[in-house]
Amino acid sequence: MNELDVERALVEEWQAFVEAQRPDPDAAVSPPRSRLTRPLLWAELEDARQAFVELRASLDEPAKAEALATTRWTVKDVVGHVASWATELVRQIETIAAHREFDYVITFTPRVGPTEWNARELERRAAMSLDDRFRELDRATAHVQDLVLSLPDDVLFGETVLPQTPDGRPEHRWRARPADFIVNMCSHYRYHLDRLREVVR
Repeated sequence: MNELDVERALVEEWQAFVEAQRPDPDAAVSPPRSRLTRPLLWAELEDARQAFVELRASLDEPAKAEALATTRWTVKDVVGHVASWATELVRQIETIAAHREFDYVITFTPRVGPTEWNARELERRAAMSLDDRFRELDRATAHVQDLVLSLPDDVLFGETVLPQTPDGRPEHRWRARPADFIVNMCSHYRYHLDRLREVVR
């Protein structure tokens, strides 16, 4: 597995996620979405938090953090990558909650993914220690948990425009509910957790 394989798998998840939000124009009634609740979202995030706590405990030797998880990304890199998306999730939800428009886009190139964004965010964390990366991930995830419990229903469960776009064009940005975005991010966490567990065991 290399970093491009990771990107392709994740972009397929994202595209499936976005397609699931689009109603069928030929259908008389849109199919009901699965019922998401605040306790369910909070618990999904808590499962991810605890899983990363356990992962950190398993990295009892410095060499494990430098092991390759892909052909180019080390375990430490992947933790930084996940932390970057956790922080981005907070940023996006807070922007939505403040009823502000996004002044940037994240390009998810078809069959490749947000490679430029990922590389830029990983470079920003190049000087961070492994523990700093885990702390960023934990703080951001805990913050999302707080938002899940405090945001108004129309914000958490209302459809909105995200900065993600397939071609870099703002007019093609994806639409989704923050609640669905959180579920998708938890899936993103689990994807990387499974790979990291294989590497460090």
